[in-house]
Amino acid sequence: MAFRLKLNPEQLRQLRSTQRPKLDKAGGIVTGAKGFAVLEPNPDGKQWRFLDASPGAPTGFGVFVGKLKSTYEVQRKIGGKVMRISIGDTSELTLKDAHDLAGVKVAGAKKEGKHPKVLAEKELSIQATKALTVNQAIQLYHDMLARRTRPATEGTLKTLTNSIARLARPEVGIGDTPIMDLDEEKVTKAFEATRLSAALHSNRLSQPVKDFMERTGRVDLTDAELTKLGVTSEAMRSRIRAAGVSAAEQTFATAFRAVNYVVDKEARAAKKAERKAVLFGNDFGVLWEEGKMRDAAGLHDYYEKARVRNPLGSEDNTLGDAIEYLWSRREAQRGQNESGVYYLLTTLFLGARRNETAKLAWFDRLSESERATKSWVWLDEMDPKAWRAGVPSVNPATKKKGPQVFFAKTKNRRDHSMPLGPISVQLIKHRFEKRLAEDDPRARWVYPARSKRAAEGHYKDSKAIMKGLGEKLSVEFGPTPHDLRRTLGRYATRVGISDRIISRLFNHLPPKRDDEDEGAKSSVRYQEPEWFELQDALQKVEHLMASSAPSFYNMLKPADWPLLPARQVPGPSEE
Repeated sequence: MAFRLKLNPEQLRQLRSTQRPKLDKAGGIVTGAKGFAVLEPNPDGKQWRFLDASPGAPTGFGVFVGKLKSTYEVQRKIGGKVMRISIGDTSELTLKDAHDLAGVKVAGAKKEGKHPKVLAEKELSIQATKALTVNQAIQLYHDMLARRTRPATEGTLKTLTNSIARLARPEVGIGDTPIMDLDEEKVTKAFEATRLSAALHSNRLSQPVKDFMERTGRVDLTDAELTKLGVTSEAMRSRIRAAGVSAAEQTFATAFRAVNYVVDKEARAAKKAERKAVLFGNDFGVLWEEGKMRDAAGLHDYYEKARVRNPLGSEDNTLGDAIEYLWSRREAQRGQNESGVYYLLTTLFLGARRNETAKLAWFDRLSESERATKSWVWLDEMDPKAWRAGVPSVNPATKKKGPQVFFAKTKNRRDHSMPLGPISVQLIKHRFEKRLAEDDPRARWVYPARSKRAAEGHYKDSKAIMKGLGEKLSVEFGPTPHDLRRTLGRYATRVGISDRIISRLFNHLPPKRDDEDEGAKSSVRYQEPEWFELQDALQKVEHLMASSAPSFYNMLKPADWPLLPARQVPGPSEE
């Protein structure tokens, strides 16, 4: 590690070997604001390493900069051997959490005298089992999920890594506790500490609220306390009191499953060795017994009180105002917002998740093998023969007719394909007409990032546009990108689309029933909607949604849809 660098969070998240530190004529590191290193393109793209020069960095802590990702690591001499220990992906862990986790892994390696990877891969002995800590159990669980026949998703593995980091925070202090030394009181205290810690790390709470929580050591603030802090909305009070709960629930549910895993593993090892198990019971279960982990009913009550789900509507014309606002932002900042505007409008009319829309590529710019594993869009224009003949194209991968979209490996781990409705087609055609030249590194993406140097190449961050939209609508909360997805569901119900077709459009799995047998599962498969049914449903719902914004509707409507009169804006005398 020749370099000692200090990088900001955004640099760390996007760091790849396509970049390198900029050097001055004397060979020194060029730095910018606050001492952060300046990066420049790395023509040869070779992988490299550097030591972390930020305050609080553990000895030997640095980053390995690879071609596909960058990884925190720490190098120390332990037991007479130099060990290089991987900590986690820079796009997943904050620098502070990586520092804390490095300390835990180094301490574990010193205690065992072995590399953490060796501990994770070897069969648990009685001694190792007795000394096994909570975070080591989560790491074992993580490794099992990553190597099994059907590996866990990246999101699941990231959740485990984040849980390890939270439990390693000094204010929580339970990550390096041996499972055998746990008791219900320690688990309960650690849960509350994690909740408070997560609330103080939240960017959704105002600084005065966080300062008060830190002074009192409580997240559950009273009405009187919140009123003094200027919080008068009941929905906002509910949100503040719930701060950190989701993070704590996720973290401790992870720990519960990981401990169950190692307890079962130890029981099997004990049976094989004809000895008594040294691990049994799971103290994390006390959180469910005491009601600290919310069930479905508790979550529903919270969503209602905190007004978490806010689909756009027609009663207050939030949908029409939102569409008009987004459509007007295309030319803002000399076109800098154009890709983001189309990304949000397409997310609205597809009813897609934000990351699903962001990762859409052009079908004809993917290799044949990539088309099965990457998300893509297909338009009639991509089949010149059909286009010249004026007939619908047939996609070579799905064998389905007409414009369509394919989402690979979605949240429920299933691929999802659907036709494009008439408004979605027009939105994506606008992108097709302006797509980048093939030699541009962002050329494959329907919604390219602003910069050629963007790590993933596609658009990702819509926070600024969504913030402006929230201010335009004058709503207390949101909307969020997921509220755009919910909006399609609200309007699909209004035009009488059946539940089975709505579920198919949203790629929702049917709910599990306790009495479900193989026959019932087969019946669900028989109810799969046909392609033309999906096309008909999308035409109806897109027509209703788009008509709430007449100027937008009139510009993008198919020829056979009637024109709509412009919206009348009330004048001063009419208000």
